[in-house]
Amino acid sequence: MKPIVTGVLGYGFSGSIFHCPFIHAHENFILKTVVQRHGDTAKQDYPYINLVRDYQELLDDKEIELVVITTPSHLHFEHAKQALEKNKHVLVEKPYTATYEQAVELNRIADEKGLFISAYHNRRYDGDFLTLSELKKQGAFEKIYEVSMVWDFNYPVQQEKWREQGYEGANFVFDLGAHFIDQAIQLFGEPKDFYSITKKVREGSNVNDWFEILFDYGDYVARIKHSSAAIMEEPRYTIQTANGTYQFLKMGEQETQLIQGVRPLDPNYGDNALYDFHKLDGTMEKKHTIKGNYLMYYTQMAKAIRMEENAEVSKEDAAKIIKYLERIQNK
Repeated sequence: MKPIVTGVLGYGFSGSIFHCPFIHAHENFILKTVVQRHGDTAKQDYPYINLVRDYQELLDDKEIELVVITTPSHLHFEHAKQALEKNKHVLVEKPYTATYEQAVELNRIADEKGLFISAYHNRRYDGDFLTLSELKKQGAFEKIYEVSMVWDFNYPVQQEKWREQGYEGANFVFDLGAHFIDQAIQLFGEPKDFYSITKKVREGSNVNDWFEILFDYGDYVARIKHSSAAIMEEPRYTIQTANGTYQFLKMGEQETQLIQGVRPLDPNYGDNALYDFHKLDGTMEKKHTIKGNYLMYYTQMAKAIRMEENAEVSKEDAAKIIKYLERIQNK
């Protein structure tokens, strides 16, 4: 497969942690250019790249085939549209867009031009979610009583950060809710109905920083919850079934490893966590999760671009999630 020449817009947390290490490591991609407005950390990390300040310079490079958008959420639509109009394939950091209308417009342009576009739902390749998907295939979830999906942490108000300034689509609901809504739909399908509550719980917060979403599947409910003010976090996943209870206590290790400098091709990289299976007889067994690696996202994207295979994370999936988030935010 001919490598896909790639440019990255932005070198903040997302660009430096979740994208450039994987583009650099993956045999089907070439990291050519990074747009970094200030500083030269991208060049320090990858001395061979072109470091530019102006997005237009990246867009005007005809050799670049794929643009990865890692700018603040409220700018995703504008930046992605510019790339599509320059006939580039596009990967957008989640949330895909700030509104469903914007998502539909990006998908329309991509269809017209025959280009790939999608959102970076990398959490499908966390070990815990890969394990849940495998358990489903094995029939473990044939009879579900209750599902809980929680992403808690303690994050003091930082009003200078773009996510805290009240821009459209730039808040914790869109940022974290996007992952769990995507996962719930992948595991259990679309709900028959849903209910949601959003709150500002931290003193001085400009944005909703607590939410609870209930997906009603008829026979059971899937609860999706986040708090930015949680000193003690709840278990990440709890699935109560007729076979027993499956519980994953913590988020997968990949993000922490990447922050610590472990890179995707390191043999120690990837999820090595255990989850708890509480059996009907009252005993509990600890089991290993599947070893996830976000390189899997880039592998499926390369196949979608070069071999025209169906993307595992489709642009239709990306737009659907924004439709749910918009309704939740506007309630």
